[in-house]
Amino acid sequence: MIEPGNSYRTILRREYPEPLIALLAFVLGIWLWDHYFGKNEGYAPGTEEIALVKIDRDLRLTDAMANDSTWLKWLANVDPPVVARRDALKVLQKLSNEKSISPRGIEAFAIVRAEQDGLPLEQTLSGDLQGQLISDFEETSHQLANHKGTWWHAKLIETAEKTTPPVANWKQVYGADCLQLKTRTVMVRSAVWLLGFGGLFFLPGVLGQLKNVIHAKPTGYGGAWPLTLGLMVFLVTTLAWIGFNMTLELGLDAVSGLPPWLGIFLDSAARVLPTLIALALLFRRPSHAVRVLGLNRPIAPRAILGLFALLMIIDQILRVVFNNAGSAEPGGGLSRGDAGLWGLAFMMISACVLAPLAEETLYRGVLFRSFWNRLGVLPAAFLSSVIFAALHFYDGYGLVSVGIFGFTCALLYTSSGSLTTVIALHVLYNASIKIPEWVVYHAPLG
Repeated sequence: MIEPGNSYRTILRREYPEPLIALLAFVLGIWLWDHYFGKNEGYAPGTEEIALVKIDRDLRLTDAMANDSTWLKWLANVDPPVVARRDALKVLQKLSNEKSISPRGIEAFAIVRAEQDGLPLEQTLSGDLQGQLISDFEETSHQLANHKGTWWHAKLIETAEKTTPPVANWKQVYGADCLQLKTRTVMVRSAVWLLGFGGLFFLPGVLGQLKNVIHAKPTGYGGAWPLTLGLMVFLVTTLAWIGFNMTLELGLDAVSGLPPWLGIFLDSAARVLPTLIALALLFRRPSHAVRVLGLNRPIAPRAILGLFALLMIIDQILRVVFNNAGSAEPGGGLSRGDAGLWGLAFMMISACVLAPLAEETLYRGVLFRSFWNRLGVLPAAFLSSVIFAALHFYDGYGLVSVGIFGFTCALLYTSSGSLTTVIALHVLYNASIKIPEWVVYHAPLG
């Protein structure tokens, strides 16, 4: 209960006109509508570059594991060669349709298509490029011998060497790189599965705990928030986040050559500042926020591992339902900013630390609790997870997957009362995606 004379009574008594809340919701809705249904002219700069990186690694992997057992391919999430080449052609066709493909991409397109359809490579390449030579035989051979080049370059040089003497011993290096990529992929994705299998031992107990909190009632200051207060804080914070990110993107586009550490700092600020705004609107002291949100409560590792196992099971079901669909973007959800060691540092700080901290504070600590106070646990968990998914800008499989994750986090928050536990689950979930992604697609070979 809030004692008379307590400054928090002033916060709880604030009245926010419903038309103002509706206006902010309308602005956010327009932005979401434009993102999902607005007409985009081509893809963002750099899309082709990251798409070619992904295609190259996928095709190397599928060839390296072509003769491995089905269960090992499933464990490593690697498709058969014919499927990987088909998916690559779909991506390259998308880039071509949007006029976002360069001669380098057309070269890759022609070579992958020739390999998939059993066409003469040189004739297919000559027809698609109108006789224009992109990759020099000698230069490309040396690139492959120095851990550079791509899958389609290897196919090109291999074909050319049938009539031209080799100029570099590239096959051994290329083969070793593909084997290294295969080993890394199997190891890192097996580690994720090991965590999931280990969590199965705790799953029955965790499900029992979640079942017991379906009718739980909120208490304390957090349980006294009016829904209008929570919605106002959420909308203001979210619109601030949008503004910070748009400003950051415009600034980065206008200024080239920024040092990587500065990019990490600016991204961190764009993530942290909206969260600080939300906390400032709701709390007088940091210690109050820590206590009310449950940031001072211990982490529950069994609950985290059990729910991580559940999420992995659900993910496999969703992949079957959505026919193993990935991101609709040609880059498959990858980012150029994650490449290299600085990219790894950026990814770990942004996606694996600050994103869980900021998102759980806003979506579970503020939005879910506000709905919970008015509607009850299950409706609040559903509504907050729908909003959570919508603001992540995925399609199909991704939207449903993120929505289920948000729903699970809301139930975990209800059962544990510990936002720290929910943040830890979010850290594990993001890391299980981003670290393998970096190892497979961004880590240098050789």
